Amino acid sequence: MSGNDERAMRLFARLAAVAALKQQPIGRDRFLVLTGIAATRAGWPDVATRCHEIITSETPKHIVCHYASFADALRDEDFQTFTKQVERFCSPERAELLLQEMQLQLPSPGDNSSAGDVALDLLKPITSA
Repeated sequence: MSGNDERAMRLFARLAAVAALKQQPIGRDRFLVLTGIAATRAGWPDVATRCHEIITSETPKHIVCHYASFADALRDEDFQTFTKQVERFCSPERAELLLQEMQLQLPSPGDNSSAGDVALDLLKPITSA
């Protein structure tokens, strides 16, 4: 588990929620993919599962829908190529700058919450059928 991956997970979840609020489905899905990847790498399967659920219900033809989970997807060579493309779209550093430009704060884990709890809270407003 990496603290960098946990931070990336929270950054991307925050941006996914912003994109959803602004009704930007392509951006929402890209940030959900990045959140799911970071969550898988950080050891937060429940966050990755939530991202997968939202994408598969909102965008049924998305590449993520070909896999049962982000963990399964990350083991596939074709998805690895897609991962590289989406990671070029936005690095964690770029995500941090975007939040600063929008004057948005990144919630941090507290005494009674984990990075996974924070990410799940950020994803709550994003609807899935």
